[in-house]
Amino acid sequence: MTKKNIKSIQGQQVTPNPIGPECIRVTKIYDWVVLTNRDRTNVSIPEECATQIEACRAEGNTITASCSEVVGSRDCDLIGAVPADIGVPGAQIVTLAFHVQVRVQFLCNGIALPGCNFVAPVSFVDDVILCYPEGTEINCDIYDVQCNVLLNQMLGNMVVLDVVICPTVQVTAQVALEVEARFCGPREIIPIPEQEVACPFPTFPPQCPTFFPPLTTDAQGVVEYNGPVTISYIEGGAAGGIAARAVFTTTPTGEIDFTALIGDQCRLSGSEIQVSFLDTPGPTPAGTPDDDRDQSFTFNATEFNQPTLTAPNSLTVTGSGTFTPSGGVTENATFTLSMTDSDPNADRATLTITSATAIVTIALTEVSNPGLEVEVEPCNRF
Repeated sequence: MTKKNIKSIQGQQVTPNPIGPECIRVTKIYDWVVLTNRDRTNVSIPEECATQIEACRAEGNTITASCSEVVGSRDCDLIGAVPADIGVPGAQIVTLAFHVQVRVQFLCNGIALPGCNFVAPVSFVDDVILCYPEGTEINCDIYDVQCNVLLNQMLGNMVVLDVVICPTVQVTAQVALEVEARFCGPREIIPIPEQEVACPFPTFPPQCPTFFPPLTTDAQGVVEYNGPVTISYIEGGAAGGIAARAVFTTTPTGEIDFTALIGDQCRLSGSEIQVSFLDTPGPTPAGTPDDDRDQSFTFNATEFNQPTLTAPNSLTVTGSGTFTPSGGVTENATFTLSMTDSDPNADRATLTITSATAIVTIALTEVSNPGLEVEVEPCNRF
């Protein structure tokens, strides 16, 4: 008998097997957003249940209630679409309806009341701008539902439910692609303009590069610290302005809540910086500016420039935001944030905020500020 030459399957059946571009037919995502729908809705209490509630209260007992979604009741419907006036061919204002059923349960002193376990439907209608050209379709999915009963707003046989529905909406079409790709996520919502005009529709679904896929970054980083700190505070005094900035130079001590998230999921839109500093009496002698002036403040970043990797584990980003000194008026400000991820015990971060009346520098190190967490990662491309 002749022995057959059978090769084992090892993930390739061609030799040689070079890496190269491939053409595949896939479902392409033309747009992707995540919505948040929250509303308070009045629900009728069954007559039998209303009677049980009143009897419980008349005896001096306590009424509590719970609310939860009915499994398998989530549903999304496309109501319609009209062209969106944002200067992008294929963009439309899409109207969607979201439905869910919730189960309400009333209890008297923790014991379920007879007839007080009932189901109520909840629906939301929402408009959203999507890249929705001819040839694509809407795919909607509700990924989270939250429900609470507001007992303090009961009136007669009605109870108010606080319901949150979280849908994710994608626009898709079947296409043939030669692909080199990276992970992506949903974009930010575009405000809907009041005026609407018609947009032309091509025969083949066009791209929407001006707002999807979102811009990526080459780096991402996180800084988190909550605790005592000593900062540098150069204040311009009553006159304000650049020329008067150096009137008061102090190093106040206090408690700070510092969070910076740069390029979350490698998207510039997924960035935020929030700082809250509470000035407390410092170690300086009585009568110094640190004791006489309250230098508490808050800062929130609103715009970010592209971050840069100054080293494999170090990131620098600049931008602008709002600076609000204690008892003062909110001012526009610029910022520079530098962070280094150096484990173990050598993380550090420095944030400099510059406004019309102040320059604040927050320098944190893991040695001086135990609990400081810094992470820096490059956004590798495939």
